[in-house]
Amino acid sequence: MKYFIMLFFLLTSLMASKLEVTADNFYHKEGEQKAVFSGNVIVTQEQNKITADTITVLLDEKGEAKEYIATGKVHFTLKSPKRDVVGTCDKLTYYPIEDQYVLEGNVYMKDRLNDREVFGDEVIIDNKKGTSYANSKGKKKVKFIFKVKSK
Repeated sequence: MKYFIMLFFLLTSLMASKLEVTADNFYHKEGEQKAVFSGNVIVTQEQNKITADTITVLLDEKGEAKEYIATGKVHFTLKSPKRDVVGTCDKLTYYPIEDQYVLEGNVYMKDRLNDREVFGDEVIIDNKKGTSYANSKGKKKVKFIFKVKSK
């Protein structure tokens, strides 16, 4: 239990805002640099929300979160003053130091601010740089749907 409390302290100290994780199960083994939340996992921070079957948190040598990996029925809502996206994917990896999201496998993302949709195999959202990148692997193509003004 003390490791569970320590992990939550580390997770919440990473960001200025409160981070909350709920799950059916939690696992952390002393000496390992990872913690696993499984079963109906919900992560919320301010207006951001990620739900998944499993979220694995990789820790650095200091015990601070360096990577979050969400897998299994991943749904997300990512909001900031310049971004409001919702979507689904097979795997979502968040790198807090870089403030970067990597969405992989059957990615669907809707940009609610600009009324655009993106489909692909991989989408990278880099909040520090203010950029997004979409990639498709194999025969599938990246697909964008957006509205255009008519005459």
